Amino acid sequence: MSLHFYAYARKGYEFIDDVATALHLDDTDKAGRLTRCVFRALRNQLSMEDSFRLVAHLPMALKAVYVDGWKINPKPEDEKISSDIISEVVREDANSAWRDFSNHDEVKNVVLGVFKVLLRHVGELEMTNLIAVLPPLLRKELLEDIKLA
Repeated sequence: MSLHFYAYARKGYEFIDDVATALHLDDTDKAGRLTRCVFRALRNQLSMEDSFRLVAHLPMALKAVYVDGWKINPKPEDEKISSDIISEVVREDANSAWRDFSNHDEVKNVVLGVFKVLLRHVGELEMTNLIAVLPPLLRKELLEDIKLA
């Protein structure tokens, strides 16, 4: 059985290219780094089961990005607010955060941009299910900015 590594890589590159376009970036390395930060912050917001459901719909290369370094927490804190995911994205960006973000709105735009690309790649049903399990304030912000039918 063939593993099709080139096809997996191509789909991963397509996703990162879409993120770069959505965020108006010329730098795909930065788009990849920001995607990784959003994925890591997101997995901290989701239950293990919800993370597994999302990962099942990601392109193979992005599955690895999502799970890389993951210390599985079976149950996240009950009611995190959207500023927590913003703070987590900045924390995950670590030494590059000072270069990538100058304010809260830039981080929020990165999160929204990655979610819009997720919508195109994983489909509306999965995104609807994903958004439904997010904390209420983050869910509200995403639903205002991401058009679901």
